[in-house]
Amino acid sequence: MPNIPGLQVFILSPANRYGHTPMTAPQFFPIPPEMLAFASQTVTQKVSRLPFLRSGVMVNGELLGVTLECLNAEPAKTLALLTPRDAQHGAAEGLDRCLAGRLRVEGRIVSPIIADVLVSAGIAEPANVTERSFPQPRKALRLLPPWTWHIASILPHEVKLARSGAIPDPSASWLNLCPVCRTGRLNRVFGKQLFGVPHTDFIIECTHCGAKFIPVGPAFRLVSIASIRDPLWKRYLDQTYPPETWAALARGTSPGGNPVSRPRPQPATAKSSLAPSGNLAVMKDGSLAVPVDKKTVYFRPVPLTFSGGMRMGIYSRVQKTVRELLEDPAFSHLRDPVNAKYSNYLPQKAGLFLSHLEERHDPFYREFLNPYGDEKFGSFRAAESGDIDKAGILLVVVNRGIYAARSSPGSFRAMINEYFGRILPEHCLVGGDEFRCRINAVLCNNHREAGLYIYPLGAKEEQARLAGLLEKMSYERSEKNNP
Repeated sequence: MPNIPGLQVFILSPANRYGHTPMTAPQFFPIPPEMLAFASQTVTQKVSRLPFLRSGVMVNGELLGVTLECLNAEPAKTLALLTPRDAQHGAAEGLDRCLAGRLRVEGRIVSPIIADVLVSAGIAEPANVTERSFPQPRKALRLLPPWTWHIASILPHEVKLARSGAIPDPSASWLNLCPVCRTGRLNRVFGKQLFGVPHTDFIIECTHCGAKFIPVGPAFRLVSIASIRDPLWKRYLDQTYPPETWAALARGTSPGGNPVSRPRPQPATAKSSLAPSGNLAVMKDGSLAVPVDKKTVYFRPVPLTFSGGMRMGIYSRVQKTVRELLEDPAFSHLRDPVNAKYSNYLPQKAGLFLSHLEERHDPFYREFLNPYGDEKFGSFRAAESGDIDKAGILLVVVNRGIYAARSSPGSFRAMINEYFGRILPEHCLVGGDEFRCRINAVLCNNHREAGLYIYPLGAKEEQARLAGLLEKMSYERSEKNNP
């Protein structure tokens, strides 16, 4: 070999890989996002919808991607599942140590599970390896050729055909999460046409909220929202964006990385999703003139004092166990799914369980919450005023329009401070207090646009009648602004 100054050559023999001599660290080329998206889609279609629990191991996109990177880093694209217990560090290491080192998991438990998933999905195949220091064959996992890559590779054509009849689409990763509800997946539906929409070869439909998209060249247009009434998503109806934009909205960001409001079934906490300005007149003393029942009623404002800052994930403090929670009839529809996929969590506190799911981006946690259970909440109290200890009607006003009305048979002070002013973990759950969560979130997240107004009224029957008329006005206004 010529002696070239500054050039160092290392020759690696099989003993370097599987013997006891030091070895160089494998090169983990990051998996291309398109390939990871198709791998996730393939596992979802052939094994189970990601993420899912198998034998106590949470199988998610991160575990899938890291496993593929560990296999792809090997020259033979093959790794033994388990490292011999008497193996020295760096010698005959298997998939278990690779996963333990990169994900901080119990590799000897996780490795066989993810191997079984990849084999079932047709991404890898069983194999055997024999090393010099350990002559007995060991069970291994081999990555199939269509699922390998290198630093300059492009997505193989074989991988694009994730299922029979699918149309190759390099941007199909946006189908993994619906940008409207951020819960369901988007599936291609063939042979179905929408009334009033030009003929297309296929449509894209959400498995959860029923949102429908049609292809428009390389982009997609949102043409129908089946069960989401949030004004935010009314703005995106009939809009056409490329897949990257829809994917960014699903992640909660705009394509430029700026946060966007999450869709809610009603006008939510974000300023952009609040209803347009109403036409209620504000008097010089701050009172609000509300025409109702052929007369004008004057509501006085209640200054609010906020404290403690905004908090998310209040449901994470639920103290009941998952098993105890499922005994409640309100959660009876969740018993079978939990027993099938999350049975190991039954003795755990429900709040920790839901928080764990949310951290792993598992949308199943929302099934335990009311539509406003994962909003940002705060605490507030009413300032002192002459009418604060009286009974009557309480009005929630947003942008000079009626947002909600509620009769207060007891004092306004108790209604504001003890009811609207604080949210407990149990209020966030299914069967909890949805109205209470909604009003707290609107008031705490929109100090400038939202406020409380009161009208003293002693007769309980008249309270209920007038509050009903005002609530009807708020509903009609919502329908007018969001047809």
